Amino acid sequence: MLAFLKRIFLFLVPFSLLFWLIHSQFESSIARSSQTAIAGFYSTDGLVFGLIIGFVIQRGWEIWTNLSESVQTEIDAIREVWKWVWYAKPALRDKAHKHLEGYISSIISEWHKGRETRRTKGVEEEIDNLRDMLSDLSVSVGPLDDQLQIAFANLIEARNRRLNFSNEHMPFILKRVLIFTDAVFILLSLFITLNNTYLDFLFTASIGLIAFTLIVVVDDLDNPFRPGTWEITTEGFEKLLKELTGGKEHVS
Repeated sequence: MLAFLKRIFLFLVPFSLLFWLIHSQFESSIARSSQTAIAGFYSTDGLVFGLIIGFVIQRGWEIWTNLSESVQTEIDAIREVWKWVWYAKPALRDKAHKHLEGYISSIISEWHKGRETRRTKGVEEEIDNLRDMLSDLSVSVGPLDDQLQIAFANLIEARNRRLNFSNEHMPFILKRVLIFTDAVFILLSLFITLNNTYLDFLFTASIGLIAFTLIVVVDDLDNPFRPGTWEITTEGFEKLLKELTGGKEHVS
């Protein structure tokens, strides 16, 4: 939240300076423009901009929600595999639990290194180790083999969904077009004036702030792992690791 407020502050300061500069230098021109059809055209531009940005935010929120759900699904799937492995022989159970701990620790470690969207060697090795053990585990759990197979398959599916949604981003050109149109929209608001200067500033600043905030929302949703208002963190994995290991420290 503090990061969001900081970005708003960094917008309002230069915007306010630009407002007073333009109005002090071009007051008469601005007054004349407000008596023409510019205000009407500006309203139409605002409506079109709002529709476009609304569609983009809706799509970005959908991707963010799917990513968030896939992270939680993966956490639940790891817990489920862990529980079914308890029915295996002690030696196999301990070995499988160790690989699951290593899997979670590797995810956390790679996430903190900015590699949360990639298939990294450490995570892949732990998954391969579990996959290699699956036949031995299946024999050991006997009648519960189907449940173990399903739990492991759900883990792989959830992991793949997380990685896929992690790599979904807004097209580069579309994002640049939105930023450009947002800048134009904010700039044009400076040339729509009211009779009272202070009321004019309040009105203009509110328009600029709304437009800027919408772009911030789009940018944050498009970067779900960057520190911000909608950041997706490793908190769930860290809590799971502590839960499964009984609170003991684990070093991968």
